[in-house]
Amino acid sequence: MSRTSIRTLDSTALLSLVSQLTDAIQQSITPSVLLEYCCAQLQTSEAWLFEQYHLWDECHFFNTPDSSFSETQSQQHISQHEFKPCHPHIAMAPTSNSASNYCSKLTFKLATRENLASIYLYLQFTIPQPQTLFTSMEFMLFLNIVRMYFSERASFKNNFFHSLNISEFYQDIVDNAPVMIYALDEQQRIVMWNKQCEQVFGWSKQELQQFEQPLKLFYPDKKYRDRILKQTAQNTGSKKLKEWNPLHRDGNMLTTLWAQLLLPDQTTLNFGIDITEQRKTEKILKTRASTDGLTQCFNRDEILHQLEQLLEESQNQQQLLPFCVFMLDLDHFKSINDTWGHLAGDESLIHFSQLLRSSRKQNMTVGRFGGEEFLLIMKVSSLDEAMEFDCTLRTTLQNHPLMYHDQTIKLNYSAGVVLIEQGCCNLTNLLTSVDQALYHAKKTGRGRTIQAEQHF
Repeated sequence: MSRTSIRTLDSTALLSLVSQLTDAIQQSITPSVLLEYCCAQLQTSEAWLFEQYHLWDECHFFNTPDSSFSETQSQQHISQHEFKPCHPHIAMAPTSNSASNYCSKLTFKLATRENLASIYLYLQFTIPQPQTLFTSMEFMLFLNIVRMYFSERASFKNNFFHSLNISEFYQDIVDNAPVMIYALDEQQRIVMWNKQCEQVFGWSKQELQQFEQPLKLFYPDKKYRDRILKQTAQNTGSKKLKEWNPLHRDGNMLTTLWAQLLLPDQTTLNFGIDITEQRKTEKILKTRASTDGLTQCFNRDEILHQLEQLLEESQNQQQLLPFCVFMLDLDHFKSINDTWGHLAGDESLIHFSQLLRSSRKQNMTVGRFGGEEFLLIMKVSSLDEAMEFDCTLRTTLQNHPLMYHDQTIKLNYSAGVVLIEQGCCNLTNLLTSVDQALYHAKKTGRGRTIQAEQHF
């Protein structure tokens, strides 16, 4: 879309523009892109389009990025001009009291087929153009191409909304559909909003139409909103549903699934379902499946899964290293059950797991391995740091014994610890090594932590 080098437009430049527009329109370009083609070839310093539909209260404004005109100013500009026919059914130009044979600012009015819409095209030329240019066959051809483009837009929009409003039956289908259905025009304004949308989001169509950018209400974060608009443009017509997290009117986050259909007039038709409660249920079930019911830390399957995943990732990502693994076993747990009962045993496990998790909240994962045994994964800089943590945990246990009814139960533990520096080990070898270290700790008097003989 390079600008012509001649000072005034000629038939060659206009025919080139007509050819470009014809090819581009076949690719379903937007009005903004069409305006870019016009600006590039017509040597304009400013240009804008105003599209006004007659059968329903709707209008659209398109301008160049450096335009000084706003939508309101364009409407005022149009109202201040008187238009006269300069070519039947194609264009109307403003009357001018100027005696000059050259024009630098002109506004054209194009009527679409069946008079569904009026299109106002404003052109401000960098170099004044001869008045004869605007009645030439080539310029009339250019205007006719523009008129045909907007006629197709108007016809499609009219047919689409007519099909929706042709009877109350079809309108009821849209309004009472069990899924959310809404439509956005190319300027991101709400043009359709069914009852399911009102129920899910808490906004009526009338309320949303008062906002210039209603999507901000649902996606206040600009980066997230832009990402959704980009996904919408890329996935229109795709069978794959996209999961988005809009906000309800009360500020609560929803979880929704959407499919989009891009219509020829650039209106985006959206079909969605609310899966917020489903996702909440899935989260609860996932938590239950991975959590030990008594201590509320990870269960055996989950802690082993996380350890195995960490081992696999550490082989490729050295920044995950080093880390250590503790296997801890409450000392004299059977005696607690025999002396104070199994409920006291349960309370001791809960008390121990709570102190364990609160002793270091970052870079640490805790799981109940089975019975009175716990597995702890912790990112450390060295084995000395791991042993310092062990010392702190023992001090915490001494200072915070379990109070069971009127009884004070002091807890202690034995442990094995292994350091993973290279990440070159499998889960079985690691567990065997740390389990042997725990065994030696219990055999040599309990209440101590033994380092595994082998590091990985």
